[in-house]
Amino acid sequence: MSETVTKPEEMKQAARDAIDAAEEKAFETLEKAKDKAEDVVDKAHELEAELQESVAELSGTVTRYINEKPMQAAGFAFAAGVLATLLLRRR
Repeated sequence: MSETVTKPEEMKQAARDAIDAAEEKAFETLEKAKDKAEDVVDKAHELEAELQESVAELSGTVTRYINEKPMQAAGFAFAAGVLATLLLRRR
């Protein structure tokens, strides 16, 4: 009879061990995913800062151009408006 008692206990222990191993693997996987997500967020912040810098530079360049050559800037704006109107009318 001791053999029948031991078998279920061994099976329970094996199941517990398997569950513990699966849980550990799941936590490791979650930790790796969290680390990757943090890396992606950091990279996104870096790209955002670079984009803001580029937009600020471009804005400064456009502002200088408009101040230096207001008539040409007005002509470009007019031409862009005409082009946009033509493209939107086609639809």
